[in-house]
Amino acid sequence: MDIRKILTLLIIISVITGKMQGQIFAPSASDSFAASYNTPSGTDKVFVFNRTVYQEEITASITAVSVDRTTGWTFEWFVFNRLSSAYEPVPPAGSGWMSEIDTITVSSGYQVIMTKGINSYVYRVWVMMNDYHLEITNKDEEDKLLFGYFNCTSLDLRADTILTPLFYYNPDTKAQISVFNNFTIRWTTDNEEASNPSSRLVTRVYNPPSADTWYFLRVTDRFGLQRYDSVFYESIQSEARITGTYINLSDTSAYPGTGFGNFYSDGIRSAPGKYLFDFSASRNTVTYRLEFGDGEVYETSSDTLEIMHEYKVPGNYKVVLTTKSDKPYECPDSVMVEAELDFAGFSLPNVFSPNDDGDNDLLIFYDNNNVFRSEDVSVTFIDIAIFDRAGLKVHEFAGNIRDWSGWDGRVMKSNRLSPEGVYFYVISLLVAYEDENNPIGKKVLKGFFHLYRE
Repeated sequence: MDIRKILTLLIIISVITGKMQGQIFAPSASDSFAASYNTPSGTDKVFVFNRTVYQEEITASITAVSVDRTTGWTFEWFVFNRLSSAYEPVPPAGSGWMSEIDTITVSSGYQVIMTKGINSYVYRVWVMMNDYHLEITNKDEEDKLLFGYFNCTSLDLRADTILTPLFYYNPDTKAQISVFNNFTIRWTTDNEEASNPSSRLVTRVYNPPSADTWYFLRVTDRFGLQRYDSVFYESIQSEARITGTYINLSDTSAYPGTGFGNFYSDGIRSAPGKYLFDFSASRNTVTYRLEFGDGEVYETSSDTLEIMHEYKVPGNYKVVLTTKSDKPYECPDSVMVEAELDFAGFSLPNVFSPNDDGDNDLLIFYDNNNVFRSEDVSVTFIDIAIFDRAGLKVHEFAGNIRDWSGWDGRVMKSNRLSPEGVYFYVISLLVAYEDENNPIGKKVLKGFFHLYRE
């Protein structure tokens, strides 16, 4: 801040307070506070100058302004000698309405005597050079966390400071007065999935992240001086990640050459059924163990991190993936997903119109498949016969229901079309994985439906 700005500020203050007073100012100081002792002329100030870099050379300046802001004053400067506990003269000695010392490089006390005629005034201030060093102590020359300060369950971060004592003196009693400096500590990371360590110089992180992470330390003292340091943690943690996706029966890559898509809409979780488990998103892992929940286990250390598994019967399966990181740590992790296949469900349509109009051609509509068919869940075997009203059998099938292509409205697979009317079906055998709390029941074994051609 230049002298004109200082003068303008002093004039404004004088107008507000209604009085003029000589004073020593330090516009470039980082902070200031009143000394803990009182003097006849008022309270002495303590100016704090922060070193932005540890042990950096800085130069502070202080400015004395006369009582009435007019010229004709003489200024004599003195510096406090810690050894003799006395003020000793130093340049500059000058005259005018203000005087400045701009060569201060160490902490010390200063006194100025302003004289004009018979009037003389004495003002004193203390200048403190604030500095401290911050260092994370358990890292190597490449800023990596040292071996021995981390394991599978935790990692330790250790930092320390080298403090510069802050103090001034009571010029009357010559007693040294120490200045308390408190600090705010904050750890952060560059990994949004990692938790921030607690606000201590020495702290422990539990459940370390599975991704390599930088830990940043920032310390701020009461005078706003900040110091920074950082350390890199090369993760040894394994993180298990898995997704399980039911494979629809219409998926021709999982069920090649079957044509299941003609009769099963997506979302029908019929057993036997297949799931695709993808654990490629796992981190920092070299071995994988997958327990499917039905007694079968898959283990691998390869880069093929997708596996298809078929469940033979319905149920809710707890699928557990356990991973381990590389030796020598072999940190384990596990995660669970669920695989669910539905118990039996079975129904047949009561209206059937195999005329390629897309309306009631079958229970679930698919192009070019005008058949009388059930979209079942977990029915494995069926023995079915279809009769007209005269008792003539027009269709029959016995076997795995997934192999049943349905009735297309022709008499016993001939080219002769069955006429419109009421038809009856009889299921003499139905094998299914039934939920004991909700069985299919005998009522589904017989029924009738209408066949329309128009």
